[in-house]
Amino acid sequence: AVLLVEQMLTTGGGWQDQAGGVYPALNISFSPPSLPLTVRTEALQLPREALQRLDAHLALIYTGKTRLARNLLQDVLRRWYSANTAIVANVDALVANAHTMREALLAGDIAAVGASLSAYWEQKKLMCDAEPAAVTRMLAKLRPLIHGATLCGAGGGGFMALITKEPNADAAIAAALREEECVLHRVNVHERGLCTWFEKADAPAAEEQ
Repeated sequence: AVLLVEQMLTTGGGWQDQAGGVYPALNISFSPPSLPLTVRTEALQLPREALQRLDAHLALIYTGKTRLARNLLQDVLRRWYSANTAIVANVDALVANAHTMREALLAGDIAAVGASLSAYWEQKKLMCDAEPAAVTRMLAKLRPLIHGATLCGAGGGGFMALITKEPNADAAIAAALREEECVLHRVNVHERGLCTWFEKADAPAAEEQ
C-alpha cells in the first residue's frame, strides 16, 4: 500500500523500506528482474548478544537538512538510463556490498559492518548528488569516532546512521557535533518487526440530563 501511494504521488520509491520495516531484526531481501515483482527475504540469525553489541555501536543523527526524495530518485533513474558503464558497475557493486554486509553481521565484526556501511554511502553518491555540504562537514568531524556512516533513504539530508568505534559513544558524538544543528538519537535493532493491534472503542459517554 505504501509503495502504491508513493507511485500515485510521483515521489518514487521502492520496496526495500517496506521489507526492512515489516520483518524483525536484520534481513537481506532479493527481487529477481521480472514482473510481477516478487521479494524474497532471508532473516539473519544473530544471537541476542550480538544484536545487543551492535546496538551499543549504533547511533542515529537527524542532520537538520530536509530533502525531497523524488528529486534525488529522478537523478538516479537518469543516470541508470544513460547506461554509463561506471553506473552499471556501481549497481553491481551495491548488490555485492549487500552480501558483504550480510557476512559482516553474521560474523559480528563491528568494524567490517561500519566499513560496509561507508562503502554503501560512497556507492550511493555515485548514483546521485546525495551529500550536502553540512553532512560532509559532520562526517569529517565524526571520522575519528566511527567505523562508518551513511545517510538513510535517498540521501540528501534526513537521518544519518553511524557505527561507532567505541560502544555507547553518545557523549563523544555530541561533543564532536556541538556546533552543528543536528539531533542525536539512541536507536536499536527492532527484534519484533511490524506490530499491529486493535483497541476496543470506549463506550460513548452518557448524555447529560
